[in-house]
Amino acid sequence: MKKKIFYIVVVSVFATLIATSLGYKAVVASGEYPFCGSCHAWDGAIAETNIADTIHGASNPKGVQATCAECHLPHDSLHNYLFTKAKNGIAEGWTTLTGDPSTKDWLGNREHTRANHTFDSSCMRCHENAFIEANALKTSGISKMHQKYLEFKGTDEAMKCTDCHKHVGHKNLGGTLYELKNKEAASWEEWEAWRTQTR
Repeated sequence: MKKKIFYIVVVSVFATLIATSLGYKAVVASGEYPFCGSCHAWDGAIAETNIADTIHGASNPKGVQATCAECHLPHDSLHNYLFTKAKNGIAEGWTTLTGDPSTKDWLGNREHTRANHTFDSSCMRCHENAFIEANALKTSGISKMHQKYLEFKGTDEAMKCTDCHKHVGHKNLGGTLYELKNKEAASWEEWEAWRTQTR
């Protein structure tokens, strides 16, 4: 009987390790550009703006780059990461199967994406030193702004990283979205409104 229990425990441990390893590999693979691009094929031009980015994208001269999941999924907890990944995956899959890219409001969706699909916890994984400097130096304009971010955190005036860093991760995203929108302004005022949105 003891041998049987021992074998069950050993097999269970190995099965758990294998399942965990495969699960981890699946989570990593599904956060890379080729996988994300399979559902985002219709907004591939937007993905190309990330590839062209010289700071966070594949065009970084030092070879340092952020994957889609590193910026567009929360990293505050494993539970939140996996839940958001599954929820977004289902939504994007449905949109790809049933949606029409010609009807999408590319410019209008930009603010929604910035507010709902970028996460400060993602930025902090690589840039936590910005806040160490903000606390230590408090002299430069950048440090003062980061200090304000810390002061407002948890209040009604809380800010997100992308409130200031609006163009991070995608080179010429505004211009690309404008081209996808493919509209002509009816007036100078309308053109000015679009132009300021795409900056």
